[in-house]
Amino acid sequence: MIFKSIISAILVTILSLAGMLCTQNADLNLVYAALFCSPYFILITLFYFCFNGIRRKLNLLDQPNIIFELAYGFIFYLTSCVLLPVLLFVSTLGDEYEHKLYADLGDLISEMFPIILILSIFLTVFSSILITWAIRSYKTLLPVIIIYIVVISIVYNIVQHNERQETVASTGNIKATGEGWRGSMSNPDAYPVQLYKGIFLLSNNERYEFTFNEGNTVNYGAKWGEDGGNTNKKTMSLPKELDLTWYSFAEDCFYRLNSPIDYNKLQMLFNTPYTEQIGKRKTQENYNSVIMGFAPGGILVVWAGSSGRRQIEIGRYSAEKVNITKPVIDGEGLKYGDVFNQEWRKKVLTDTTIIPFKTQQHTKNKPIPYGYWDKLRTRYNWCPTFVVSPEIKISDADFRFYNAERFVFFDETLQNNIYEERGIPKNVYIKWYDKNGNRCAVDFEFNEEKTFKQFDSFFNHQKNTKATIEFNISQKDKTATAMLRNGKNQLLLLQTNMIEYDKN
Repeated sequence: MIFKSIISAILVTILSLAGMLCTQNADLNLVYAALFCSPYFILITLFYFCFNGIRRKLNLLDQPNIIFELAYGFIFYLTSCVLLPVLLFVSTLGDEYEHKLYADLGDLISEMFPIILILSIFLTVFSSILITWAIRSYKTLLPVIIIYIVVISIVYNIVQHNERQETVASTGNIKATGEGWRGSMSNPDAYPVQLYKGIFLLSNNERYEFTFNEGNTVNYGAKWGEDGGNTNKKTMSLPKELDLTWYSFAEDCFYRLNSPIDYNKLQMLFNTPYTEQIGKRKTQENYNSVIMGFAPGGILVVWAGSSGRRQIEIGRYSAEKVNITKPVIDGEGLKYGDVFNQEWRKKVLTDTTIIPFKTQQHTKNKPIPYGYWDKLRTRYNWCPTFVVSPEIKISDADFRFYNAERFVFFDETLQNNIYEERGIPKNVYIKWYDKNGNRCAVDFEFNEEKTFKQFDSFFNHQKNTKATIEFNISQKDKTATAMLRNGKNQLLLLQTNMIEYDKN
């Protein structure tokens, strides 16, 4: 019985994951995730079959009932699938860097939910109807698998056909993923905004009116350059113009931007998949979001965000103040999301889930630092180089910049870099495996005020036109340094200690 249960669990997992991947027109990243998670689904399926065995011993609904099997099986698998991202969230609590991947648990579950739902249905069908009966007779099992292969092939062909039809139907669609793209909202944590009206003028001249999170709500726990509220993801042409009207709570005014954006750059990025390295495996990733950052003074910065670890600025644009009024009834109570409601405006500026308490205290009675977000966009002509001990082979170097861009260097890009205009690094996380298979890393956290002064002094005062940032890692001393170099001129930016993790 145990042998049959194990075989059943493996078969259910393989067939269900394969079916889910076919319905999703999966890329390599999703295939890798499915393989990585397969032991978990084998385990929960085995638990499902063990429960069935206990049920039969207790003579509890020993004769299979299809409706009952479907109901409790679906609830069991849906709960187990939702539990997986929660377990990943908890398991990374001791690793600050890895934990960032799962920090926004609510959004993660929401984004994964369509896949979770489909996978739960497949697991339920194979566990509750097919395998539970078929495993009792191997003569029945073979035709069940054959029928499954035929059905999945038909489903896969239908998905592929629909995808080709959608791609052909819309000029300027992203070509690489078929998953579409979405608009995303960003703002500084101290200065929330609310979209009043948003319109994308697409490259095929269609107008697409949108809101964030199915309504004009604000970002909770916002960070500049990181996406917060999102539009629905759609496969459609990319935007060539933006027509945005928003309310700035701290400034108590509306802004409107009606402007073309750099469509050529956006299209080039979205239509060109890039290679990403996850652990020791490589996957194909795509740009899939247009992130709009709203800063005080009517500043809008647009980035192309991706499914991997890349983010590139598209451009910076200036909006104009506009006067939009709506009568407000005296004594009107709080109405969530009503931008004209005084109680709502007050709540946004005082709610610590929107603006953290420390941020409120830090900015209290201080003027808005207009121009600060333009300063973050400062660029210099530089490239990174890596000097390491002979026994080190770097896995990758993850760069986050103060201008909210992000780029990961690995393989040939670790050594063959070119000089180009880059932002000032905010964080650089370099990891590798030593000769014993232990994972090691260095985490450079660059102080904003100090680092900006260092770059200004090195590039402007000494009239340097270009430089390298040399990252030197010493396995022997367990330390690493970041050094600005130009010929004989050099300036130490930061020294930090090496981090050693458990084996693998």
